[in-house]
Amino acid sequence: MISILSVFPPYRGGIATFSDYLYKNLKKKTEVRAYNFSYLYPSLLFPGKSQFETDFNEEEYAKPVLHSSNPFKWKKAANEILKDNPDHLIICYWHPYFAPAFMKVVNTLKKNNPRIRIHLLAHNVVPHEKFPMGEILSKRLINQSDNLIVISEKSTKEAENLGVKTNVTKLFHPVYEQSFPEETESELRTKYGVEEVEHVFLFFGLIRSYKGLDIMIKALNKIDLKKHKIRPLIAGEFYANKNDLLSMIKSEHRDFYIIVDRFVSDYEMAEIFTISDVLVMPYKSATQSGILANAINFNVPVIVSSLTGLTEHVHKNVNAFTFEPGDIEGLKNDIIKLTDKKTREAFKEALKPLKSDLSWSTFSDELLHKISKENP
Repeated sequence: MISILSVFPPYRGGIATFSDYLYKNLKKKTEVRAYNFSYLYPSLLFPGKSQFETDFNEEEYAKPVLHSSNPFKWKKAANEILKDNPDHLIICYWHPYFAPAFMKVVNTLKKNNPRIRIHLLAHNVVPHEKFPMGEILSKRLINQSDNLIVISEKSTKEAENLGVKTNVTKLFHPVYEQSFPEETESELRTKYGVEEVEHVFLFFGLIRSYKGLDIMIKALNKIDLKKHKIRPLIAGEFYANKNDLLSMIKSEHRDFYIIVDRFVSDYEMAEIFTISDVLVMPYKSATQSGILANAINFNVPVIVSSLTGLTEHVHKNVNAFTFEPGDIEGLKNDIIKLTDKKTREAFKEALKPLKSDLSWSTFSDELLHKISKENP
């Protein structure tokens, strides 16, 4: 039996969504239990409005057991997991803030059940942004685990650079399998105030400095948006300084921008990707991206920085355009090229195979195959 310790809905965000898909797909193939956080982020680490989905209406299947910041509750969380006597525990890891809590859980589990195998599924081996003792904490947690499972080549290299002793297995970030909205693209464009002839260039997700929205704005400032019929759409809650970023937009461009300044639900996300012609990811650093997985699901062509974490599954000039991180002129040129419908259609056709190649079913099979080699 497999247990999963991670953040799950009703917490919001990419890791919770990934964990939800992971649990539901593994459940189709084996016996699995899910364990959630009872308390996730302190306010210092969470500048957003709410950590929870406001429209969550599903049954909560993941038992809330782990308080991230209260050491007196960590052993209790481990004991809750032990009650199910799992053979394997998968811990979804993404930030060193959680490493001390996870280490205590691992130590308690190993002490009370030496046969259990601990698999650390890392979204990030080291964080995008500086964190005190971040690399030390990550290395310690990884070395206490039996296996490190990564989902990008960048994470593999980060683990090598840390000098971890644990075995490293590389899988991939699966493509989310979300349905298209009931409304037609034409109806949705009317809803969002977009004309049929306009080209929507999307920046999507929580807006942090490393994601490079400033690079996209500077590139768009060099383009005649009216002439090229470009509609920039920024959708996501601002964690970086909103006023500083939006003040970069040329005054004559401001009426062209659509700004959705809030956490976007899955349903609204589907609407936004449906009306978008191109996803722009001008990241300054990246491990991998669930947002890119969403673009593949909705068959939206992408422009991405040429970072290892973003370019593993897309191919330059075949199903995507790539540019050097921070290259404003290069991004500007790629944006103009993708106002051409024929180019976009060619990219869409070339993206289609990725949806099956990177499916959740394939990911689950490969993960279970890896775990089966580690039977206690």
